[in-house]
Order: sequence, then C-alpha cells, then structure tokens
Amino acid sequence: MTVDTKTYVVGLLESYQKRSKQIDLLHYELSHPTDISENEMISALALSHAEGGGGTVGHISDKTLYIALNYQEQIQKASGASKSEIADQLMELENIQRRLVYYVSLLDKRQAELLEHLYFEGYSQEECAAKLGIATRTVRRIREDALNNLTELYSFAEGFAARKLS
Repeated sequence: MTVDTKTYVVGLLESYQKRSKQIDLLHYELSHPTDISENEMISALALSHAEGGGGTVGHISDKTLYIALNYQEQIQKASGASKSEIADQLMELENIQRRLVYYVSLLDKRQAELLEHLYFEGYSQEECAAKLGIATRTVRRIREDALNNLTELYSFAEGFAARKLS
C-alpha cells in the first residue's frame, strides 16, 4: 500500500458527490444538446476576408457557395463532436464512480456503511456516530481501517493491470 494510492483513494471518496453532479450535468447536456444557429456557423466559418488577408474588406469569399450549401453538414459535425466529447467524459466519470462504489461494497459491511454515510451521503463523523450508535473515536478507527482496505483493493487492481500490460 503506497501513500500515493491512499491519497488517490481518499481523493476519489472526497470528490464522489462532485463527480455525481458532473455526471448528472453531462447526462442533461447529452440529451439536450446546444444547437448551433445558422448565423453562428456562418460567423465561425468566416465568410469574409479579413483586412490584410488578401482580399477586399467585406468582400465575400469564393468559399461562400460551398459554405452556404454545406452549412447544415458543418452544424451536424460540430454538434456530433460536442456530443462525442460529452459522451467520452461521461463514460470516464461513470467508470470511476462504478469502480469506487463496487470496491466499497467489497469491504466489511460496517466499513462500507460508514464510507457510504461519510462520502456518498455527506454526513459528518459526528452524524455517522449518532446514526450508527457508536463513539466518534470508533468512527475514526473504522474509517481508517476502511481506507486502508480500500487502498489495498486499488493497489491490487493497479498491480494486476500493470502486470497484464507488461
């Protein structure tokens, strides 16, 4: 068990709720994509030559016809790229979240329950102690044991993955 892995695991737990919100937002963005208007696309494709750009200021480029005929295709490409980026990020966050929840579920029932209350539900150590009917000192001990066990699970999995890649 390395300090780096333990720091990583604690960071995963502490950022669980933030990641959950990000996942919810990305699901929304994926199902409600921002449409690019025709005017935005035309502006982005820069139909006019810029000053000093080899043409008269305000002169319509010879690409105008091509752009006018294909702007819808360009809008769809831009929209598709955006959806693809959102989907990639969403998949990455969901994989991190699923792995963390699964690894926590592999812990002793008491340890898993405590980590769920502390990190997934956002209770304080004092609230967990009251909820579980134990002393705050016991909460700290169970938390530390749970973090050590969770770190061992991540270390084992990372070591296995590293051996598999070699």
